Amino acid sequence: MGLFDSLKNMFAHHEHHHGGGIGQPLTLADAKAVLAFIVVHQQLADMRKVADAVKQLQDEMPQYITFGMSHYYSEPKRVRFQSEGGKFIDADAIATAFAETTVLQDECEIQHLMGDIEDNREHRDPAKTPAVPIDELVRVTDERLATGNDEEQSRAWLFALFDQLDDIAEATKNNLEPLVTALDTTLQNSSATIGNSATTDAGNSSNNANAGDARSRIISLIADALFPAAESSKTSESSASAAIRELMLNPTATSLDYMLAIDVLRAHGLTICR
Repeated sequence: MGLFDSLKNMFAHHEHHHGGGIGQPLTLADAKAVLAFIVVHQQLADMRKVADAVKQLQDEMPQYITFGMSHYYSEPKRVRFQSEGGKFIDADAIATAFAETTVLQDECEIQHLMGDIEDNREHRDPAKTPAVPIDELVRVTDERLATGNDEEQSRAWLFALFDQLDDIAEATKNNLEPLVTALDTTLQNSSATIGNSATTDAGNSSNNANAGDARSRIISLIADALFPAAESSKTSESSASAAIRELMLNPTATSLDYMLAIDVLRAHGLTICR
């Protein structure tokens, strides 16, 4: 399976460069790869544990949710009788947990809008595959971030966009400018308080929309909206937000903060590979 092999390769690459993985400081991208690897390596009979663990991760640490985790939710009814040891897989409960995991749902929607690029990558020739139009993604982004929308749903969409940005760039052949414009306009015009920022950092967002390459500008706009730089870092919560922001803005920055996510998976009974 393409997704499984991709995660396996990412994890092997990580071990080669970071000497053992878990317990070492990781970039945000590497941390997501490790967490997704753990999730998809659980036994089928433990799918409910996985669903509950991923739901808690979304609620408490959405920055670690990534599309690779959706492998366990893809078609639970199809595998409900394939559990090991004859144990029954509660597919309906898993589907319910997935329905409550907004970030992961949004990631799957973005993948569909991008022609399911992750699942089809091994079967496509980039040179011969036409660019996926970005118009529909821009339309949905405007809709999700519109004034008056639920704050948590808007935040979920931003986390999903951030996580899927590389695939969006690949699928659209780097036609990201329309998304830059949409984010810049919508985030500044929206009265919704995303990340307790309101218009606190609107000036910075405007600058970010006019500087650097499109991908970097999108990352800056999303980071500004979710974790405004203007927030005080005097409280532990604000310090944590600043740390997440740094990991989002600097792809080479490393941290041990993902170990809190490991603890969540472990607390739900997931097997943690070493």
